[in-house]
Amino acid sequence: MKRNLRSFFVIFLILLCIGGVFAQATALLTIEASEGPAQVLLNGKLLGIANPKFATRVKPGTYDLIVRKTGLPEFRQKITIPASGLTVQAQLGAAAVIPAPQPVKQLFTLTITANAPNAQVSVNGSAMGNAPVNVSVEAGTYRVQISAPGYENYDANVSVTNNTSLAATLKQQASKITITANVQGAEVYLNNVKTGTTPFTTDLPFGSYNLKVSAPGYQDYAAGIVVNGPQTIVANLIPLMATLKINIPERYLGKQHKNPLAQVELYVDNIKQKDLTIAVNPGTHNIRLEFGVLAIESNVVCEAGKTYTLEPSFGFTVK
Repeated sequence: MKRNLRSFFVIFLILLCIGGVFAQATALLTIEASEGPAQVLLNGKLLGIANPKFATRVKPGTYDLIVRKTGLPEFRQKITIPASGLTVQAQLGAAAVIPAPQPVKQLFTLTITANAPNAQVSVNGSAMGNAPVNVSVEAGTYRVQISAPGYENYDANVSVTNNTSLAATLKQQASKITITANVQGAEVYLNNVKTGTTPFTTDLPFGSYNLKVSAPGYQDYAAGIVVNGPQTIVANLIPLMATLKINIPERYLGKQHKNPLAQVELYVDNIKQKDLTIAVNPGTHNIRLEFGVLAIESNVVCEAGKTYTLEPSFGFTVK
């Protein structure tokens, strides 16, 4: 009997030591939920139900704690459990935090106009459409860029402290144009305005123009030109013709012929002509009239664009 009693006490002491060692290896975690029943999860693992309180022993350390009840915002918190244990107040369904109202920022109107048609406007890189535009902006500095066909790009920084207007003046793109002609000093007209004489060089804005080159004694050179880059234009002026008319008074014509003028032959530079009115190039020409066995010959200087009437005269020389 004494031996059995002694054995019992030995076993009891051993179990007490094991329980003490186990108790020292864990810590008491107590969860007090504001509303129950609520699930208690540690590192995603369900430990139990807090209704509204739940206690268990876990190893000391750091854990992700979730306390959850259907229909309420869940409680989440990273906790560190010391060996002495930890009690957590889990507030479920807490009122949402309403952020403090922000002050209303004052807006100003930035009005942008441009002198070019179809001018595209952008502010700080954002397209705003064709000028004129009105943009609502806060106070600050803004980069305004404007582009239009045939104009150089416009780029400016605009400071806005109140309602602001910007009238942008875009410069037309231009190219060097050279106009020459086969006649030195011929007059050059652009859109019916005299601009110089050949050879002529100028910078013209991009666009379409009516060009005329004129010189005395020559036909005008006329053409439409489109300026979209450098170019050279050569105007070939064609000389105007001079007109020669042969007029023979009736008193010199024989009446025995029904058509006496048909008996007259005209030669210009030794070339027989079919008519007594002809066009010739400017310059000196040899004119010869033949009447049967008689002939009259003379040199005539002709200027471009002029009409000359040649009338032979007959008389007697008494010797």
